[in-house]
Amino acid sequence: MSINYANNESFNVYKEYIALKNHFTSKYDYHKYSGKTSVKFDSFQTRKDVIYFHKLSKEKNWKQMIIANLIHNPNTWVREVLESEGQAIYLNWKKRVDSLSYNFKNEIKNMDDDYKKNFIVVGGQHPLLLKSLLRGEISMETFTIVSHLANVLNVWEEKVLDKFIACDIFATSKKYRPFLEIDEKKFKKILKERFF
Repeated sequence: MSINYANNESFNVYKEYIALKNHFTSKYDYHKYSGKTSVKFDSFQTRKDVIYFHKLSKEKNWKQMIIANLIHNPNTWVREVLESEGQAIYLNWKKRVDSLSYNFKNEIKNMDDDYKKNFIVVGGQHPLLLKSLLRGEISMETFTIVSHLANVLNVWEEKVLDKFIACDIFATSKKYRPFLEIDEKKFKKILKERFF
């Protein structure tokens, strides 16, 4: 039965899914390798989840759906992308990305007025910027842009004692950054207007 759903379209979705999942869960770099993996069609057509890749191939924005869900949870299964929660995750992500600079402007108002204070790690505790993300005051997009522009993630990885929640967020943010197509000058200007 799986073989009926195994075609070029569903296999292309599978290849992208594997490449993107590897990007968000391992040292594999999607952009460095242009999404190439060693997956084979023969092994794909024997998988029990081929039908989900077939269904996903019928979606107009299937790649963005996969990315949105992997940012939310790097261990997302393809079936979960198609479920109502996966659809909601994608729609929320799309809303945020479509209004990126507007949301960024509004969300950075939730940061401490003292710009540098947002990045300080005291006694191994979470910096204020990370706390803002965990409280839902800023999105992963704003967190990623600000932490990237401030170039703080590597320092935080060393200084923050929480190696589970915090380091997972730092890793996801680093992996997410290349997918966020932003005009850095524009976002630096927005930050400057808010803090300096």
